[in-house]
Amino acid sequence: MQAEYTRFLAQQPIPLSGPERAAIRRLAADVPALWHAPTTTAADHQAMIRQRVERVVVTLDGATEHVALTLSWAGGYTSAATLDRPVARLEQLSYYPALVERVCTLQAQGLKAPTIAQTLHAEGWCPPKRRTTFTGATVRTMLVRQGRWTPRSRTRTVPRRPHAWTILELAHHLQMPHPTLYAWVYKGRLKARRTPRTRHPLWLVHADPAALARLRALRPNPALVRTKTPKENNVYSTEVA
Repeated sequence: MQAEYTRFLAQQPIPLSGPERAAIRRLAADVPALWHAPTTTAADHQAMIRQRVERVVVTLDGATEHVALTLSWAGGYTSAATLDRPVARLEQLSYYPALVERVCTLQAQGLKAPTIAQTLHAEGWCPPKRRTTFTGATVRTMLVRQGRWTPRSRTRTVPRRPHAWTILELAHHLQMPHPTLYAWVYKGRLKARRTPRTRHPLWLVHADPAALARLRALRPNPALVRTKTPKENNVYSTEVA
């Protein structure tokens, strides 16, 4: 029994002394300083997280920018946080209806698209993707979709073939962003010719009724957009190894 008791004691953790407990408390108070130190690398950050976090659960709020985090810490403590993630389209923003209403209100006051973009930035509105400010082109895209603005044609003096459109005209007709059409031209999905002008070249896109129908079918096709398939109920979970 004495030998068994000795083996039992050998398997138990050694009790901490008073100075050791004080040293641990002092180091714990230094964790924020260690985390933000310029000498702390990304690998150091990962090592620190692995010592403290056991599990992370990420829950997406549909297709919007809102993300809910649940962190299970070592020792059994659980905390929650909310974050905003970048999204691809304006329509995915949770505040898109209010944003459109604000843009239309500013336009009704006589403001131009660049001024509206500056006003949105000053008021704290955030665009999608990873941009920090709105642009005049983004504002014009919203106005086109609401039927509040029609691109002006600058090609009256340029000879056109039948079913020829400018990029802006075609974007307005299809109700889609013109940068997408530019990308399709460069990738060969649209037949287009470049017409020299006095200041800059102009793209004229050939799109007959059959091509217009094909373009309308192309835009929502997920094969053209690189996306990740969400898990059931938009919940992602990972164990921190």
